[in-house]
Formats: sequence, C-alpha cells, structure tokens
Amino acid sequence: MNRRDFLTQTLLATSGLVLAGQVVAMPFAFEEGTHYKLLPDTAQAPTVKGSVQEFFFYGCSHCMDMEPHVKTWLAKKPAMLTFEQLPAVFQSPAWTFLARTHYALKHANQFTEQTHHACFELFIVDKAKPKNQQELAEMIAKKVSGFDQAAFVAAFQSDDTSNAVARAAQLSGVHQLDSVPGFVINGKYLTDLTMAGSHTKLFALIEQLAAK
Repeated sequence: MNRRDFLTQTLLATSGLVLAGQVVAMPFAFEEGTHYKLLPDTAQAPTVKGSVQEFFFYGCSHCMDMEPHVKTWLAKKPAMLTFEQLPAVFQSPAWTFLARTHYALKHANQFTEQTHHACFELFIVDKAKPKNQQELAEMIAKKVSGFDQAAFVAAFQSDDTSNAVARAAQLSGVHQLDSVPGFVINGKYLTDLTMAGSHTKLFALIEQLAAK
C-alpha cells in the first residue's frame, strides 16, 4: 500500500468501516439530555413498544416543513413501528380549533394528503381566520375538489371529535410539550429536529429509541 492509498483508507476509516472496498457508515451516537429527553415518570404515558407520535399544529410552518420528511420516512420505516400524528393542544382556543379541524377531517372520512396539506396552506400561507367550521369548510373546498363540506361540519362538534381532541390535549399536557413539531417515542422519550441535529439523524434516533 503506497502513501496515497494509506491516507485515503485512513480518511475513509474515520467516517466509517472499510469492508471489501466499501464504506459502511458508523451508526450515529446519541446522548440523553442532548439529542433527546427521557421524560420524568409523571410525564410518561403507557403505550406499546415501537410507538412513535408526532405532535403538530396546522399554524406551524416548521410542522409543514416536516411533512415531506415524515412521508419519506414512513415509506421505509421498520414494519414493527407504529406512527400517529396528533395535533398539540395548548391553553388557547386557536390550538383547540385546529385540533378539531384535524379530527373532523378524519371522522368525516375527508382526511387525505390533499386536505391535510390544504389546512397547512390555509393557516400558514393564506393566514386564514375562519370564524367557524362552516367558513373553514368553504375554504378547504376551494382548495380540494370534491371536499364534503356537510360531512366535515357535522363531524366538527361530534362526540368522536371532542373525545379525540380531549385525548390530544391530555397527552400534550402529560408530555410537557412546549414546542412543535415534537416526537414522543414509546410514551417516554421526547425529541425534535433541533435536538437531533438533522432530519436524517432525527429519524435514525426515533428508530433507536423505539427499539428500547
């Protein structure tokens, strides 16, 4: 091995393992307190192993930016992991209204990639301020062809929607959320993009924590 080859192999080895002429990336090293938080016992919620929950808000541009990265990860995530997206609910009517929006779409069977994206666009790009669910339904219908306004409006104040919002609010409080988007794994680990450092690291970390 000449000097040039030695230096090349040394540089490769610093970022990964050299096996049969190929570079194998070393796994990321994550630290509790830096890349994620272990929630205190009082802030944990019982759930099955492999559970991943993303808390988001339709009025949050960072949540909107996270959407394509979540979609890409979902297409290749380990099969044993379960994913649930929940609207965070803090002590504000606006958060409750947008949480109802999310669950009304679901309970009216109107939740699609198009309607989900339309809600982000309405509240972030268009800065919409609907006075009630009927106005909101009309706004969504202008963006999504075939949107069933009547079903959405009927589901907005339904018991199913109210119960779902109450659960999201309860979990938002239990997990002591103070920002979105945030990811809670196995009901006891909390991380986000800032803590993880990059989207690639974020989803690698989520998978590592889910396996604990």
